[in-house]
Amino acid sequence: MTLSDFAAIAEIVGAVAIVVTIIYLAVQVKHSRESLDANTKAIRGQAISDITRNVHDQMHMMIQGHDIAAMFKRFVTEDELGQQDAFLLDSVLSAVFVARQNEYFQWKQGLLDDEVFTSLHHVILTILSSPNGQHWWENEGRRMFAQGFVDFVDDMVQDSSSEAFEAWKRAIRLGDPSTD
Repeated sequence: MTLSDFAAIAEIVGAVAIVVTIIYLAVQVKHSRESLDANTKAIRGQAISDITRNVHDQMHMMIQGHDIAAMFKRFVTEDELGQQDAFLLDSVLSAVFVARQNEYFQWKQGLLDDEVFTSLHHVILTILSSPNGQHWWENEGRRMFAQGFVDFVDDMVQDSSSEAFEAWKRAIRLGDPSTD
């Protein structure tokens, strides 16, 4: 074997080494990008959760010591609420819908499973199935939230069956005067 034969073999080995190195680097860049994307999603999810927790804590301070269950029952069964009940329930509903918007954003980012997300819809549907809930959403609620979430809620309510609402309300005895 001559020196030029060794040089040719060395060139081939060098070219193969370069190709292997480029493939290895491409795989590493891909893994790094995927890891960065996952970390970014996790940080966004945590930020959304932190905001929701802050709103919850602020609302909790306002409603502490009040019988929220009784006010909520009046909310879904009565035509009109007193001024204090309306204010307190506005705070509660704001906190509830901030939490639902949080879930919506996490679902949109792929951080919340479809089945889990769908299982939480009954909260929105229950609130918005009452005249007071509809009034709150139209006059107060929808202005507080991102347009994507507002559109999602409007579509969900429009697509839901009023018969299903009534069956669910009967199941939990909302509007049943015998449960007082």
